[in-house]
Amino acid sequence: MKITKEKLSDIREEYEEAHRLIDEESKNDPPTEPFRSHYTARDVLHGALRTVKMLVETLDPLSDTASTVRCIQANIIKDIAKITTFVEEPHGATLLKEALELIENDRAKEQAINVRIEILNQLGIMECNHSNFAESKQFLDEAKDLYLEAKEMQLEPLTMADLFGTKDEVEKGKGSTLLESNHTLTLYYLAQVFGFLEDLAESARYCHMTLKRQLEYNQYEHIDWALNAATLSQYYFPLNYLKQARHLLAAGTFILNKYETDIVEKITNRDERAEKEETLRYRMADIGRCWGKYGLHILVTSKERLCANDDDDDDADAGGNGDKPKEPPLSPVKTIDRFVGLDLAVYENQVTDEFCLTFDDAKLVMLNSLSWLNKAKEYYTQETEASQYAKILQDIASLYGHLAFFEEDDGNQCKLYKRSADQLEEIVESLNPTYYQTICREAWYQMGLIYSNMLNVKLSQLDEMQANDRPTPHVLNKINQLCEKSIRNFKKFIESYKVPLDTLILPDKIEEDDMKPILYAFFHIGRLYYRIITPDKRLKLRNTEESLFFHSRFVACTQDERMQPLFAQEQSVCKEMISLLPLKIEKLKREMTEG
Repeated sequence: MKITKEKLSDIREEYEEAHRLIDEESKNDPPTEPFRSHYTARDVLHGALRTVKMLVETLDPLSDTASTVRCIQANIIKDIAKITTFVEEPHGATLLKEALELIENDRAKEQAINVRIEILNQLGIMECNHSNFAESKQFLDEAKDLYLEAKEMQLEPLTMADLFGTKDEVEKGKGSTLLESNHTLTLYYLAQVFGFLEDLAESARYCHMTLKRQLEYNQYEHIDWALNAATLSQYYFPLNYLKQARHLLAAGTFILNKYETDIVEKITNRDERAEKEETLRYRMADIGRCWGKYGLHILVTSKERLCANDDDDDDADAGGNGDKPKEPPLSPVKTIDRFVGLDLAVYENQVTDEFCLTFDDAKLVMLNSLSWLNKAKEYYTQETEASQYAKILQDIASLYGHLAFFEEDDGNQCKLYKRSADQLEEIVESLNPTYYQTICREAWYQMGLIYSNMLNVKLSQLDEMQANDRPTPHVLNKINQLCEKSIRNFKKFIESYKVPLDTLILPDKIEEDDMKPILYAFFHIGRLYYRIITPDKRLKLRNTEESLFFHSRFVACTQDERMQPLFAQEQSVCKEMISLLPLKIEKLKREMTEG
């Protein structure tokens, strides 16, 4: 029996009415009945489904017409399943599997391709939402394979609208466009599933493919696309795939600027435009922070590479036998599949995609990151987003601190350390440590290290000075100030864990990850007290006793079997000091008595 267009007209009207209810009427549903339009749409679809079932019973099951009607039926069941899931009712997956089974024998036919992929995608999403990631991947892999088969066989898939019309009424190209859109969704969902399966490399690869396809078929929202590109860059640069990371950040920046020129600037309604401009500022600040992290990673890793090379050279000079354990090699720069049609040179040329060897190289990277982070601060202000503002300051402090490593002039190096410390001082002065405890802890610890680094520079200058002339009181006072600042910040860090400074007994509730920096703080304070320079024997005695106390507590705490392997070198230094300092204390006491 041949089916006529008239026989499908009622089904089509009901199908379109259901989608009108979902797409338009649901926006006006009252809060007390949030799913009212969806329930009505589902009732309408059930009516259409009954009509389709009666119609398919009159057809030859092996005919092409019956195949078309089954595909209409599968589409309706799929939409009922989606509504069922949306209104938080069970059995959505059961309905989808019913629809899949209905068109099992039609899988290679043009009218079945899109609906089958859409059903498989929905099943993949549902299984993923229920944490059944292996099952989710199976459905999505099947959808991907179906797409590849259709492309290989050069089939012309149809849309739901095409199924209601005659062959002459098929909208040419619409089915193929829908096929590409459905496949992009398959890849997007696979990226999420691989992430949950902790296969981050495959997740990143599928994310990149999704982004590329969205651009190619012009199927993207500017803001979402830009943020996804920037987020993906955060996977690549820690692996030292700098070229890939920079390309993604540049692309995200390009698309956000395109959003401003193509969308925001063309809006005439003042309130709507202001809202879009606020969103643009917000998201540009986020991408600016990603650029800042990218540059910071280059500086940190460049420093690590240079230090590793120095260690290798020292080992060779000392006659090492080559048995020293080596760090795993850095990941090579990955060949990337670039986005087509985006002019990214202006963004990519602003910063390198290679590691730094000299101060001049590092300074260019630092200034680029600083520029982006300063722009981010314009949105994330201290008054509106205190914690985010503080995190930006932390990144800026790290930029100055790591640039100092590349600076060979002692004076300029100290200036960079000072700028780093200034950012962190602003954090602890402006934030309440009770409410922002973690951020303040990090700032105190970092300031302790920075002032200690500045002290090392000043002591090195002092050694050179003493070889030629007596140090001035100003120089000695500066050294003592740095000691005191470093000690004060390390102590605040320790006290934030409720560790009493008079006993340094660690509470049992302190986590293992927190113990390591606390013990390092003990170690640093012990050394810092010993470095304070004073002619006053009473102060010298007190400082020496404090140094012994902190060194001793460090050794005692590192006897913990969890900590012992982490501090072998420091333990050796401390044990030597513990044997030396009591002799110095006795000598000072004798001198004071005799004096």
